[in-house]
Amino acid sequence: MKFDARLVDLLLSLDLSRTDALTYAALLQVDTVSIRKIAAYTGINRGTTYEALKRLVTLGLISVKKRGQREYYTAESPDKIYDLIRDKRRDLLDASTAAKAVVPTLIAKHAPPSGRPVVRYYEGDDGVVMVLKDVLQTCRGMKDPYYYAYSDKHIRQYLYREFPQFTDRRIAEGIKVKVISVGEGGEPAQGAERKWLPTEQAAADVSSYVLIYGSKMAIISISSDLTPYGVVIKDSRTAAMQRLIFEQLWSCLLYTSPSPRDGATSRM
Repeated sequence: MKFDARLVDLLLSLDLSRTDALTYAALLQVDTVSIRKIAAYTGINRGTTYEALKRLVTLGLISVKKRGQREYYTAESPDKIYDLIRDKRRDLLDASTAAKAVVPTLIAKHAPPSGRPVVRYYEGDDGVVMVLKDVLQTCRGMKDPYYYAYSDKHIRQYLYREFPQFTDRRIAEGIKVKVISVGEGGEPAQGAERKWLPTEQAAADVSSYVLIYGSKMAIISISSDLTPYGVVIKDSRTAAMQRLIFEQLWSCLLYTSPSPRDGATSRM
């Protein structure tokens, strides 16, 4: 049986398991059926299917009726998915309220001694995503949201692999960026200025991506086994020094990017 991939993805995004999602998708395509038939449709064993059905009943996505000794299951209207979304939204609001009471205390408790930098290490594609999300979150809280970046062509392919919507998010939130590209590549983008550092000025083994934002500096690079990683340093003095160096270099470069077209959404 072929399932609607968009429906399955939607249910997965609402924290249903893949088994639950496939079971509900199968029931939408058939009439009231037994566990045996549902398992046959999905190719999932009966024990696992039974557990999925119990969860789906609890969520209100399916109903169950007993006929003799057997139970038969029917999919409820897809409108019920809206109920799941509303419930999830309420849960998130409750969690947000709880966080406001707990997080400030934890931050104060775990704050580093005054004047000392905080260094965080992130590994893998998920780690790079966390660094990029930190850039957006930090800039979002700035009066004039912007950041600087040194862009290297060897790292660009790893930077957005798991976060391709980063530039769209940056543009939507009105965050601006100045980019110095080391080596060829990189395109103009809305809200971005770019200059190129001639390759003869850079060492052959240059391979990292540096972002300077707020009181932080992040370095994204790859290890010898091609695993991407990121290091974030939170230290206002270090960030201020890196901004000063960036601006001085920027003022010396003549390789300026063309103005982006209106509505352009190319990556930074």
